[in-house]
Amino acid sequence: MTTIHDRRVWLRAIVVLVLAAAAITVFSVLVADSAQAADVATHAVAADAGTDDVTTTDATTTTGGSGRVLQAVVNGLIFGSLLALASVGLSLIYGTTGLSNFAHGEQVSFGAVLTYFLVADDVSLPLIPGTFGIGIPLIPAALLAVAISAGTGWLQDKFLWSPLRRRRVGIVQQMIVSIGLSLAMLNMLQWWMGGGRMRLTTSIADRLQIGPVQISTQTLWSVLIAILCLLGVSYFLLRTRLGRATRAVSDNPALASASGIKVESIIRLVWILAAGLAGLGGILLGLYEQGTAFDAGARLLLLMFAAVTLGGLGQPFGALVGSLVIGLVAELSTLWLPADLKVATALVILIGVLLVRPQGILGRAERVG
Repeated sequence: MTTIHDRRVWLRAIVVLVLAAAAITVFSVLVADSAQAADVATHAVAADAGTDDVTTTDATTTTGGSGRVLQAVVNGLIFGSLLALASVGLSLIYGTTGLSNFAHGEQVSFGAVLTYFLVADDVSLPLIPGTFGIGIPLIPAALLAVAISAGTGWLQDKFLWSPLRRRRVGIVQQMIVSIGLSLAMLNMLQWWMGGGRMRLTTSIADRLQIGPVQISTQTLWSVLIAILCLLGVSYFLLRTRLGRATRAVSDNPALASASGIKVESIIRLVWILAAGLAGLGGILLGLYEQGTAFDAGARLLLLMFAAVTLGGLGQPFGALVGSLVIGLVAELSTLWLPADLKVATALVILIGVLLVRPQGILGRAERVG
């Protein structure tokens, strides 16, 4: 019965994702076609007036409309995959502890900023005069940054969240603590690295042309790494003893403890995994966006919460589905709206889905009262 229910949930998630992507794509095509029709009419008037090169311009415009839509779809899937890597940890923390961690965005920023610190040739430390360069190659620097990011997750749970849980501090109070931690980390990162934009690599990546779609080799590698990591997390949760214990703690901590599972150890593992994934997500997003900043994660925090809520609170696979939907909506909306409004568009889609399905795409309905 459980297997049938799981299949139905996954089928529902796939249907929602496909329908959302199809609806947005159709709307984008209609908008693009109407814009092209207006351009054609303008060129026709110009042709009647004796203007040259009308045929060439019309052909270019017609080809560019569908190409823009396909490029936006590809960009949306890429951005959604990278956003999922950062969001899965947020969902795991909520699932095992019930905490909405507002400092998770700064964990994303920390991974990217630390990588820049390790690869740059001209950096400094607060209160220490002069500059110096470490100059580690990008790949070893990224691996070291992910390991250190995971270590910060251990430190946070060891010295902050675990004592708060032992003292039975409420979830609301813990959430306020996470907001304070977020502000503290944000100011520390700005004090450390300044407010400028940082490029993790200065080399110009080659671009691949696949039909009307362009993608850089750097972005392609980032997406492949993100997919491999997401598959690894899926295997961990579904096929390993620790993963099954994590899901048991997420479903019912009291029952899991009664079954012999060390709940505190599992929660500690989740914090380590979440911080490491957030750091890696920040690095890959920095490569995809050709740069990062001290507040890069803070600007993504709303989208991460939207993805986790849309997919279903506490459901790590729901965070993946929600991130893909958010990524598609955010990128496709730029075809007819200013780029500054893409976050607002994603949040409007979130509200619409929750009005129809309050528990999210993969969430389970709970009886209240």
